[in-house]
Amino acid sequence: MGSTDPHRLGYRDVDERADTSALIANMDSTSKWEATQRLRRWEADELGLTEGERLLDVGCGPGDAALSLAAFLGRTGELVGVDASAAMINMARTRSAKTPCAVRFSVGDAQSLSEADVSFDVVRSERTLQWLPDLGNAVAEFARVLRSKGRLSLIDTDWSTLHLDVSHPEITVMTQRALETERNRPSNIGRRLTQLADAAGFRVVATTTATQTWADWNPDETPAPDGCFSIQSRADDLVDAGELECDARGWFVDTICKAARSKRFEMSLTMHGLIAIRP
Repeated sequence: MGSTDPHRLGYRDVDERADTSALIANMDSTSKWEATQRLRRWEADELGLTEGERLLDVGCGPGDAALSLAAFLGRTGELVGVDASAAMINMARTRSAKTPCAVRFSVGDAQSLSEADVSFDVVRSERTLQWLPDLGNAVAEFARVLRSKGRLSLIDTDWSTLHLDVSHPEITVMTQRALETERNRPSNIGRRLTQLADAAGFRVVATTTATQTWADWNPDETPAPDGCFSIQSRADDLVDAGELECDARGWFVDTICKAARSKRFEMSLTMHGLIAIRP
């Protein structure tokens, strides 16, 4: 569907797109995935946030994850959220109106944070690294703003784990093959979080995974499974990867939609979580 598709892949150019509200709604849907919720519950348990601490969420989006942690910070704590999108930040500010602790949301660059050195007890970043060109620099920034013994929480996706089953082996194979190799972005960073944290000098203390599964989708009601990319945008991605001929794009989309209407659609994707300590 190209640039008019609100379910196309990508969050790099949010403020340049006419479908900002649709993107925010899509992020809200993704936040409700069982895999996302499970990872966030695990994160909260592992971080053990306490009253008075300062928490920085890098790539905070509309703020739902950060705001869910705010209660642990008490009235003397502070929550800071940074995102590249002004639209996302404006939504986060609106949603933070009743938050008990001090809150500040601002537009910023994950790879060049405007926060002071050693000024936070916890830094978290969820599904943000996969959109950044320089992962090492971003994690080095997380380390810079963390206090000694500060905690880092990373949650991200490994798109190479995407499994699409529509009772058509050729579609399953071409989809998996296209995602094995990263192109244009670090889409499979989820499986490399430990390596990334180690390289930045962190001590990893906990890791986990969660798999999201879609077993039901009605293509006549929505162009995309709940919170996910559209099948049309996936077809475009396969064409770009050289796995699908341009004139076979319609066949790909139609085959998947027919399978979904016949209750023969299943898709799964694995996300990774990591907790680490700054020395």
